[in-house]
Amino acid sequence: MSAEPAIARAAFSLEAAGQEQHGSFVDETIGIIVRHGGDIVSFAAGAPAAEALALARVDELMTDVLARDGMSALNYGVTEGEQELREIVAEGARARGIDADAEDVIVTAGALQAIDLACRVFLRAGDLVVSGSPSFANALSAFRNRGARVLEVPQDEDGIDVSAAARTLRQRGERAKLFFVVPNFDNPTGTTLSEERRDALLALAAAHDAVVIEDDPYEALRYRGKDLAPLAARMRDRVIHLGSFSKTFLPGIRVGWAVADPVTVRRMAAAKQTMDSSTSTLGQRLVIAFHRRGTFPDHLGALRRLYAAKQSAARTALDREFRGTGVSWNDPDGGFYFWMRTGVSSRELLDVAIEEGVAFVPGDAFTTTGGCRDALRFSYCAPTPARIDEGARRLRRAYDRVRARD
Repeated sequence: MSAEPAIARAAFSLEAAGQEQHGSFVDETIGIIVRHGGDIVSFAAGAPAAEALALARVDELMTDVLARDGMSALNYGVTEGEQELREIVAEGARARGIDADAEDVIVTAGALQAIDLACRVFLRAGDLVVSGSPSFANALSAFRNRGARVLEVPQDEDGIDVSAAARTLRQRGERAKLFFVVPNFDNPTGTTLSEERRDALLALAAAHDAVVIEDDPYEALRYRGKDLAPLAARMRDRVIHLGSFSKTFLPGIRVGWAVADPVTVRRMAAAKQTMDSSTSTLGQRLVIAFHRRGTFPDHLGALRRLYAAKQSAARTALDREFRGTGVSWNDPDGGFYFWMRTGVSSRELLDVAIEEGVAFVPGDAFTTTGGCRDALRFSYCAPTPARIDEGARRLRRAYDRVRARD
């Protein structure tokens, strides 16, 4: 007879043992579109257009990289990033008035990883993060997954309402640990933080002895108006300035960056070493090869013309389809997005819209409070002007169907 086990087996499940994680309905929307199949005009993804990706001529770049660097381009790299790329990023930062050199730069797997690394360095459970509302969904989830609390403050055409943030913090008797902002052509609203509010936000952060994450992946995609100095150019010591090549080069290579003081860079690098060790060497060297050609300014000019034309096509199509309905949208000076108010449930509208062959991201995906239920993010960057035109027609049909239920 076999002996009884010394320890009785208890019921176990991975589901019960795991912890809930906050994700992003923005990314889930893309999956919904793929699973649905068929002909869908997608205004959901904030992804560069196929025409923009073709401008990079990546096949030629790949040949250049492998011819120059051989198999070293396919190996592991330094956690902080390729030295030449760090110098390129630092040079670009200096051109915008940010005091930076290569040692102030860490190369990351997109700007989103830089956000996550900053959270690991600066946030602890219970800390308070202040963000505009609505805000970048993936960043909100990154804060919450670190156990931070999020204070959402209303936004208007000038960006986050800093006075409202100060008033709310004062009324609650709380101190913020971190402020998060997308200052240029915000995701999802497309708004730009005004000069006055940039200074006011930095003053408020200083009063709270708080860190500011300046997530700035769209700054090069301005179609009209003047550039505004980054927050990091105004107050270098407490701002972590983030950027990415995803919107202006190739999103699939996942190359972004953070500019911060060397101690913060070192701490972020230590956190990164437990995630992926280093950003793709091949991806970094593709960026380097592209910059070596000296055509990046011309490339940006071509992108601005391309996306300005798409924005114009979207503006015209929406005006034609929704004039007189009460549906409204803003008119940003750049970036990828319109923020629309429809007066109907955007989740209900999305279900019907997919049946009509068009998709977007519902507004409540960009909050932690369940607000913005009648809003949606309309991303005009990926479809061609002809597809934008057709997508607007389909969206109007879906809107009419939802309104007919009321």
